[in-house]
Amino acid sequence: MAPGAPPLLLLLLPPPLPSSCSVAPQARLLAAHGVSEVRLWQLPLAHAGPPAGERGGAPPPPPEPQQLLLLKPSGLSRHLFCASASSDGRWLLASDTSPRLYRIGLESHGAGAGAAPEVTRVPLPEGAAAAVCAAFSADSRLLLLGTTLGTLQALPLDAATDAPPCIHTLRPPLDEFAGADTGDAVADGTLAAVLRLSLSSDLQWAAAADARRRVSIYSLDALAFHGAMPRLSSPPAALAFVPGTPLLAVATVDKRLLIFDADALRLIPAACAAGSEPLQPVRGHTEAVLRIVFNQAAPLSLLLCAQTWSLRVDLNADAHPSLR
Repeated sequence: MAPGAPPLLLLLLPPPLPSSCSVAPQARLLAAHGVSEVRLWQLPLAHAGPPAGERGGAPPPPPEPQQLLLLKPSGLSRHLFCASASSDGRWLLASDTSPRLYRIGLESHGAGAGAAPEVTRVPLPEGAAAAVCAAFSADSRLLLLGTTLGTLQALPLDAATDAPPCIHTLRPPLDEFAGADTGDAVADGTLAAVLRLSLSSDLQWAAAADARRRVSIYSLDALAFHGAMPRLSSPPAALAFVPGTPLLAVATVDKRLLIFDADALRLIPAACAAGSEPLQPVRGHTEAVLRIVFNQAAPLSLLLCAQTWSLRVDLNADAHPSLR
């Protein structure tokens, strides 16, 4: 695509759920789940347009995305909560009341016209809990499950073995979370379901946002709870780590953007021009942010994406040493 050219619409899917799609960038795959099935699409390479020197005439249409797989997990007891594909496209996670992990054999795709990739279900240990959200590490060697029990489960993955992966269950301390005065918390000694996850690019940190507006920070080096953000006045709508840093960007339903140092466990209000105030350009919109996206080539600039609008926010490089 030529610099400055408008983006091309490659694929339009009806969104059954706000978090129903995940992208595997290395393999150019899109996984989209509905109530009872997961579809895996191969996205085309960037469309280069007409050859240099050609003038006039409409450019050729971009290549069509190709549906590689329609997966209908058997024995579903409820609708699917989530589905996620690993960055290299070799793993697929789908979960209803129990998680299902699949190995996708992309090598078998293309063996014949219309050939679908080989799909193998990988057994999971008994302790694997129902996942509302899931995330793979960038190297596809770690899977995180945000469970309905309020815990975070880490599963190291090894493509060379068929043995079930081991599970490390991480949980926040009950005394900090149970009965918190958040308006909808229940003082019964239980944890709230984890709704959103994010991993830092160096795999040192994971952030988990739950149904009680809490954002917990976990150390993946120690496989342990590290701390939590201050209680949010509005539910977190999206979260993502700034590439190459321990800084977590959190967009709330009331259009605030907060930057939190996961290592030092403190807010960095100077990192964003709006500070802790609602973002002025979008404060009148009713739609919440669905995704926070970073450009690896310009990590100090993030994009807040909603259903019908997007907003670029530049971070202040002087607000934190890791941003310089």
